Amino acid sequence: MSLYGINAYTSNYNSLYSGLYNRSKSYSTSTSDLLELAKKADMVRSPSYRKKMLEQLKNNFSDKSDTSEVGSSSNEMKLSSNAKQLSADALSLSSGGFSSWTNKSDAVKNFVDKYNSEIESLADAETTADKGRQSTLINTTQKYRSALEDIGITVGEDNKLSIDSSKLLNASERNVRSLLSGSYSYGSKIGYDMGGVSDSALDLVKKFAESYNNTLDSLEKSDSVQALEKGVSMVNTTKAFSRTLAKVGISVGSDNRLTIDEDALKKAPEETLRSLFSGGYSYANKIADKASFIGRASALEAQLSNSYTYNNKGGLDFFSQMAASLFENMI
Repeated sequence: MSLYGINAYTSNYNSLYSGLYNRSKSYSTSTSDLLELAKKADMVRSPSYRKKMLEQLKNNFSDKSDTSEVGSSSNEMKLSSNAKQLSADALSLSSGGFSSWTNKSDAVKNFVDKYNSEIESLADAETTADKGRQSTLINTTQKYRSALEDIGITVGEDNKLSIDSSKLLNASERNVRSLLSGSYSYGSKIGYDMGGVSDSALDLVKKFAESYNNTLDSLEKSDSVQALEKGVSMVNTTKAFSRTLAKVGISVGSDNRLTIDEDALKKAPEETLRSLFSGGYSYANKIADKASFIGRASALEAQLSNSYTYNNKGGLDFFSQMAASLFENMI
């Protein structure tokens, strides 16, 4: 072989594996560096080393009593689908504004329904307590009559409330919120503070938690090192936010799954909800980024698992391993 041929081979070898183990280090084509790189390549190609690394990563999720489809192409695609859904659900939360939480239409409808129901129940008030409550509702509402009409709530002759849908549609979120929620609002004075999470927002959070748990279920059966590493990072991020999550009724279990206390979530402070689920630096946005990576990594693992070839010792063929390593570093 010509000297040119040797140099060309070592140059190609170096370019293929440069940065594979330490991206900040550039390997030269010296004999000692090539030997060092070859040793690391042999270690990574070792089935026993890969198995040990996978086991350590999977220990972060749950027990492995169900071993069906572990490492299979179908499970990797399932993980990819679950992770992409999680990313989409997390982005739906992080991109939402105030209306995602105390939805104007939901808040007003709930308020009016609750108010009218109590007015009906007090129509034939006889006890002193019931008469006092009836007086408080009617008199306080009359004082706020003008402000209520400004947001599309009208007071009828029977003291019941009705909604002017077109006027409510044009009312500002700020006016609705200041009137129906807060310590000194009309809503608080009659005992109907309508702050908190709307039913539509609650559904978004529940969907996010379900996607998160589904992703963890698929991760524990994955053989994608990159997906598992990012999964561990995702779990650690959730642990870091666990105290704040607990404040809004979302608990992190010993198996790292999320559980929602709907009553606590509905009463959660708006500021805490915003810090968790709104904006580019929120918990939800961080999870969206990690889930997106997991989705790509597991999809790649599914493709590679269908194209790997094995040697007579049960290990990955050198060129299959090389191709897998190159693809993984492109993610």
